Amino acid sequence: MADAVTLAGPFRLRRLRLLAECTTMDMTWWIRLADSVRAAGCGDVPVDEPIRMIRDGLGFDCATLVGPRRGGPPGQGARDGSAAIGHPVLVNLDYPTDAVKFIVTTYALQCPAHRFALEHRVARRFIDLPFDFRALRTYKEALEPCGFHEGLTVPLGTLHLRASQQDAARPNAASPGFLALSSLHGRPLSDDARLALTMLAPDLAKLTDPQPDPPRSPADLVIWASDSRIEPRIGTLTDSPFPAKRLTQIERLHRRATADLHFRHRDAAGHWWRVDTSSAANGVLIRLERTEPDDHLTARELDVVGLLSRGWTNDTVAEHLGISVRTVRTHIESALMKLGVPNRTALVREALRRDLDSLDAIRCAVDTTDPARN
Repeated sequence: MADAVTLAGPFRLRRLRLLAECTTMDMTWWIRLADSVRAAGCGDVPVDEPIRMIRDGLGFDCATLVGPRRGGPPGQGARDGSAAIGHPVLVNLDYPTDAVKFIVTTYALQCPAHRFALEHRVARRFIDLPFDFRALRTYKEALEPCGFHEGLTVPLGTLHLRASQQDAARPNAASPGFLALSSLHGRPLSDDARLALTMLAPDLAKLTDPQPDPPRSPADLVIWASDSRIEPRIGTLTDSPFPAKRLTQIERLHRRATADLHFRHRDAAGHWWRVDTSSAANGVLIRLERTEPDDHLTARELDVVGLLSRGWTNDTVAEHLGISVRTVRTHIESALMKLGVPNRTALVREALRRDLDSLDAIRCAVDTTDPARN
């Protein structure tokens, strides 16, 4: 890993100039930043443009935009306890290769400082932590060797507060993206700037998938669910494609996962539904919307596609769905033809883009990565 002497040279002049500029920063700069973030979120400007603006404008030396991690297949945790597959790096501005690799694996999936930032959903500095950051492995192995003395993590998603510490540490768990910044100087970012970045986080999250948001249709049914109660908020329970027992299962899967659920479901009458979950006060909101079938994929094909999108092999999919490997291959070939994509990689990309997932696929993935179930 590069040392502090190697890094300090090219950064020093730029940092001194930018620190002087930060003292005179006004609302106009934040408006320009917000415009740049939203333009990049729509694909109108390069994604690195607003990240570079944040790094330079706020006086940091390095920045990396890290995408969300959906969750990997079973058996991919490294023997030393680190994650074999980390978050995707979307933008890296001047972090050394070893440092950014550490940030998107060990820091993102194991470091208590990162979990603290996700749980509180606010941009966090080193000085905001309720413990000595310099005693952590992240500081000793990744930041101190580079000469970094202050940093910031901006969460770009929600870690469900009811997830246990054990759940968050499991090697294949899904987790939201984030923006990480580090500086060679020890001056913490101001509280005002930290609050402004937190308010921009929803727009920054869109940089992980730069495309316009499609208009959302009104929900046909919205249900609030908790451990012991199910209440309709829009519509009635008699309209639900799920019995009460299955709604409770969805609520529990949402709590055990580390990301909101998005999947398709075919009811007993053959009608298709799009299902989305989100955290709510003391429970989970389950949003249901009638939809057209996705190129006539069958329910089992949707199960297979959902697990493939998590990186599972044909053998692993067959084992967890209780079908033969040959049947899995048949479902994959059928899905390729129906979706009009040429290969497995394109199929996974299409599944992620269109939220082609199923409740059974989610259940298999959550059960596999939950230590209590293994």
